[in-house]
Amino acid sequence: MGSLFNPQNAFWSVFGKIADVLALSLLWVICSLPVVTMGAATAALYDASVKCVRRGESGTLARFFRTFRRELATASLVTVLWGALLLVLTVGLRLAWAGMQEDLTGAPVMLAGYFVLLMIPFGALCWMFPLLSRFTFRPGGLIAMSLRLTVAYLPYTAVIVVITLAAAAAICLLWVPVLAAPCLTALLWSLPMERVFRKYTP
Repeated sequence: MGSLFNPQNAFWSVFGKIADVLALSLLWVICSLPVVTMGAATAALYDASVKCVRRGESGTLARFFRTFRRELATASLVTVLWGALLLVLTVGLRLAWAGMQEDLTGAPVMLAGYFVLLMIPFGALCWMFPLLSRFTFRPGGLIAMSLRLTVAYLPYTAVIVVITLAAAAAICLLWVPVLAAPCLTALLWSLPMERVFRKYTP
């Protein structure tokens, strides 16, 4: 019985990680509701997911809020700037889709090409906030470094974008995945991202 209630027991360890995944996902949703704070929430989610869920450090919630407050100013500005850019690019995507619906010549090729081009700014968006959680940047430097990593590690970027779109689709189709999908997505991101970040860490 003593081993059953031992906090180091494997059962409680797994239970604790599940609780952390659910709590971090819920915090990310709440902190992202103003939209402009979504970048800071993503940086905090990634940092707490990797350090606490993946590596077993303590203080999950405290770490989330500490990172959220620290990166709020930079992340909010970048969220507004990059979000506006993606919104403009999405207009072009809608036009290409409308052209395909009307069977215009070359529309499918144009749509496919547009999807490929969108992977660069969308992939950079995925890199930005995990990168901000690890290193100190000003907005311009963060954007430049994110674009650099997006292109330099294009296969990783493609995997990260697919993971993100799959999680978004699951949440849109069924609301239940939102209870765990944000944290699980961050953990999946960390598999390629942490390999890259180690190269830039003293």
